[in-house]
Amino acid sequence: MVSRLWLRAWVLCLVLASSARGAETISIEGAPSDTGYNVDSEVTIRATLRGDATRDLARFLVFADISYFGKTAVSSVQLDRQSESGADGARFEGVWLIPPEAPTGVYSVTLRVEDRAAHRVFARQRIRGFSAYRKSVRIARLALDNTFYTVGDPIECEVVLQNLTAAPMKDLRVEFSRTSYPGIRLPSSEGGAARDASNPEPALKVLREHLDLPARSETILPPTVAGAATLLQGQQAAAPGSRGPVRQESVTAPEVQSYALAVWNAGRTVLYDVQVTTSAIVRPPSRDLPKPYDRNFAHAYNSDIDFVKYREFYPPGMVSPAIALDRSRTLFRPGDTVHVKVTLENPDAVAWRNITLRAEFDDASGKAVQSATLASGLTLDPGAARAVEADAWPIPAAVAPGTYRLKLVLVTSEGRPLARTTSDIAINNVPASLMIFNAHEDDEVAYGGLVRAAVEAGIPVRVVFFTSGDVGACERYYSKPCGPNEAREFGMVRMEESAEALEHLGLPRENLVFLGLPDGGSEEIWSQHINVSNPFLSTSLAADHAPFENVLRPNLPYARESVVEVVKQLIADFRPTMIALTHPDERDVDHRVAAWFALKACDALLRENRLDPATVVLANASYGAGGFKPAPYKYDKATIYLSGEAAALKQEMTWIYQSQDGNRSEGMRRTWAELRREEHHLRILDWQQHEGWNE
Repeated sequence: MVSRLWLRAWVLCLVLASSARGAETISIEGAPSDTGYNVDSEVTIRATLRGDATRDLARFLVFADISYFGKTAVSSVQLDRQSESGADGARFEGVWLIPPEAPTGVYSVTLRVEDRAAHRVFARQRIRGFSAYRKSVRIARLALDNTFYTVGDPIECEVVLQNLTAAPMKDLRVEFSRTSYPGIRLPSSEGGAARDASNPEPALKVLREHLDLPARSETILPPTVAGAATLLQGQQAAAPGSRGPVRQESVTAPEVQSYALAVWNAGRTVLYDVQVTTSAIVRPPSRDLPKPYDRNFAHAYNSDIDFVKYREFYPPGMVSPAIALDRSRTLFRPGDTVHVKVTLENPDAVAWRNITLRAEFDDASGKAVQSATLASGLTLDPGAARAVEADAWPIPAAVAPGTYRLKLVLVTSEGRPLARTTSDIAINNVPASLMIFNAHEDDEVAYGGLVRAAVEAGIPVRVVFFTSGDVGACERYYSKPCGPNEAREFGMVRMEESAEALEHLGLPRENLVFLGLPDGGSEEIWSQHINVSNPFLSTSLAADHAPFENVLRPNLPYARESVVEVVKQLIADFRPTMIALTHPDERDVDHRVAAWFALKACDALLRENRLDPATVVLANASYGAGGFKPAPYKYDKATIYLSGEAAALKQEMTWIYQSQDGNRSEGMRRTWAELRREEHHLRILDWQQHEGWNE
């Protein structure tokens, strides 16, 4: 009997011990030591193990499982223990050598904790991944010899180049110019683009030709004259000592300029690296005023500051304290009903009795088109408030699109006005669904009014971004030359700016789609890298697959057929009745090719009977034509009308793009009266008829 009791107790102890071990709490966290690495280099992964079970560290093995995003193959690396268990847990670290032939793009990492004896998995945790890139030549240093130049002065620069590969890099070409990759603005000699302030001569200077860099080496190019300082444009600026917004004389003002250094192969077909210098001041010999500010500041000159317009957004008399109008819905479609919501408050010392609230609408010419009594027989004691809402205008289906003025008037029984408030609304023929394709983050501003009109109408909207914008002002953001890691992270900065800007218009971020193409690389992808088997290697990202986890398809190959295929799928799934694009003739390489990608996808879907030929396609030009072979399309004007409130939202969204001069936009805000009430686009009338024109 005693033996049986002892046996039962022993079994119970085993069960309890097993349960206790199963209840052991253990967790692991960690991250790679950097956000990205060159192929044929080591990735360091660090982890911290925490929990009760770590008292017996000898029991555990810690692994990092690494896989190319979207693939099933896994490379596992065992992490070595770096410390004993303490208050902050036990630290582990391991190294994975990226194979030289490894594909570029995003890699995922999962930490795994196993029991050494039983190989039981105690914990598994997905951590931040990393990017692999392939960078051959890096501009490690680019320094101008001076900060201040007088027109005609020589400009010298010192350059340090690194060969990051295990083989010599031969026959390199080093160029210095006033323009910067990706070459948004083209000189007039290339296709006849008009010369203007935004389209300067590049003043290209070849610093070195036939340059050889030994393997894994660093080479210093001694200070070299790279060109002469010149002014790009004449400025209208206030005379020295003047104040206020009025520029009193026409002068050639000092300018803030920066320059670019590019490293090519001898045939100028492969761009290995490009960096932009810090800012320099160029000024005429006889003038150093006004002092210019660069793009990190709100104004180019202090004479731009208007000390009046900031003080009052709405014009005097427009807003009455007695009538507080809900201005959240001001954009409508023919057939909608304008529903007015107001809060009335009596600021007088005597009661208001038997008062009436009326609404009146005038068209752009001032002609009355609608009047309605919203409420009558109202009584308001001094200081009392009352909410009123009513339908003010059933908009006829045949009404002309445009901007209309709304007047709300509170009158006594004798017809004497007590208070007045004015605003405006806009009416547009908004499509049933809208898809917008943009080259870069901030290009959507061109369609900001259309987006807001669609949001207020409650129609489905998708906004698609082709590139990550990884080049635009990257050096300014980090105050240093940008390598692949900085470029990739800067692209994520710009994606977040667009998400926040469109949220300001009322569009949820889940309605945005990012593809993660390389900034400035669209033309190469279109013309030279058509097949998935031959993707384009981005100069800035040093990757030929999209190295972002927050995009629609991480590791999307930088090839035309893969881009067009994903665009086809987006359009086929969403089925928009209107597609809005950048212009197919733009001199910005990404802008025009973004339109080509979308139009090619439309052509293919039309041929496959998967797209309605009646789909409306709009184009918008931000930088103007580039003088290239023009698209064969016919166009008609398309106007979106904005209310003042919608125009204010569009103005405010531009302030969110801080990396793209948003701070300067905020410093140059327009008042209610100055806000543009129209957004101009072009409708492509015959997009269905010209498939393959640019191939």
